[in-house]
Amino acid sequence: MEYSEGVSSSASLLPRAERGFVSPEQDEGPRSATCWKQYSQDEDPNQQCRECLSYRSQARRCHEMRGVPEEFGSLRLYCQSACEDCEFYQLTRDPQRSVLVVSRKAGWLADLAAQATGMELNLQLAASVYECGAAIEKFRPDFIVVDRSFGTHRTQDICRHLNDDDRIPITRIILTSRQARWPEECEHDIYGWIEKPFPLDQLDKFIAALGSERQPSNSVI
Repeated sequence: MEYSEGVSSSASLLPRAERGFVSPEQDEGPRSATCWKQYSQDEDPNQQCRECLSYRSQARRCHEMRGVPEEFGSLRLYCQSACEDCEFYQLTRDPQRSVLVVSRKAGWLADLAAQATGMELNLQLAASVYECGAAIEKFRPDFIVVDRSFGTHRTQDICRHLNDDDRIPITRIILTSRQARWPEECEHDIYGWIEKPFPLDQLDKFIAALGSERQPSNSVI
């Protein structure tokens, strides 16, 4: 299926180089650690680790995979306790919700950046699809807010490709626009809608209300 704006549904919107495994040049610090590096006896991950969903998706927070059934690849090879009691979880958990906002409106992104000081949100901003793909290379957002400013079909492709990105298997996508409308085909690719422009504290409250479980795609604020 091809869309009228010249974007094929099979064409990757994210740069090919950005969709592979994480670069060896990892961020320093405990929160950039991974479970396979923490527990593997060798410098390279063992074969069991390579078969686990946490490694295959390059998840830096393996505890977020706990709800994925083992038959889908979440092997939990080193789990000896509940995540909350795990030493690795205590080492790597981030109390802040991480959010990536993707929009073509540079002025609006600048306004959001100015509001971020003192907020509980760990905020990253991207002014293009390429910047979004590059950001995900080192930043694993809990939520991605996609602005419909990219146009209907382009926005639809962005949401679909983000959902298919192996690096962010549990990231929730929120659509933002001036009216509560989205492409019908995009309905199952998003968790909710928030009116634009929104203050950052409103986004924070909206995300908190979504909770840890998937919400119906018509959740709006």
